[in-house]
Amino acid sequence: MATASSALAIGSGLAGKAVSKQSLRNSQSSPTVSLPAAPLKSQFFGVSHVSRSLRRSSSPGSEVRSSSSAAIVSASFVEKLGKLFSKDEKNDEEQVMALFEFNEGDKGSPFLVKNNKTSQAPCIGDLVPYSNKVYDCTGKKYLGRSAGLCVVVEHHFPSGGDLFETTMSHYVGDYGHLSCQGPYMSYADSEMAVTGGTGIFAGARGWVKCQNIAGPLKLIYTYHLKGIAKLPADLCQPPVLPGQVKKEVKQPVLAQASKS
Repeated sequence: MATASSALAIGSGLAGKAVSKQSLRNSQSSPTVSLPAAPLKSQFFGVSHVSRSLRRSSSPGSEVRSSSSAAIVSASFVEKLGKLFSKDEKNDEEQVMALFEFNEGDKGSPFLVKNNKTSQAPCIGDLVPYSNKVYDCTGKKYLGRSAGLCVVVEHHFPSGGDLFETTMSHYVGDYGHLSCQGPYMSYADSEMAVTGGTGIFAGARGWVKCQNIAGPLKLIYTYHLKGIAKLPADLCQPPVLPGQVKKEVKQPVLAQASKS
């Protein structure tokens, strides 16, 4: 009886050792790596990580395949990163757009606010807010309005005109608006910096040339824009020559007010 019990114990021990060795070989040959249960997705670079269990292979070429996959992912990452920060050359192409501005006397504009009481004429420090109608490059299609504020800098005695520091905007209907700042001369052509815009003009930079056709009552603004998408064709037509514009302009009412 003792001999039979000893033989049974020895057999059980050998079987247990065999099972343990087989489990060890399985765990060494095909380990399991579990990714997070929830799917992760990077919307920034468009890379998706799907939750699943990966079983690494112990075959001789597994390291080579892993290196190749990593190289492909790295190349894709660098390519997408480069596109993200690369400069869009189209946005740096200068686009020219012309707008007409007519004072038709419908808003009581311009309005002279006297801050300097030394003279009834415009003097340094006086303000001139204004708003005029804006037309396309043909001078016929109404687009919107202008709005601006001029600060008198100095009087130009030879011409009888004035130099202003101007902050202004052109509202071009559903297209958006453009803002500018710089000197405006009522006696000569002026150039101002484009400070930004909205709508199709969002991100605009560049400059604008303001030409007096009939003093401050009739003007043409020629924008030189960069940093925006391609403009609609109807905004990029060559402007009608100033002598061909037949728009009738009424004399505005120049109101004067003293600011206490």
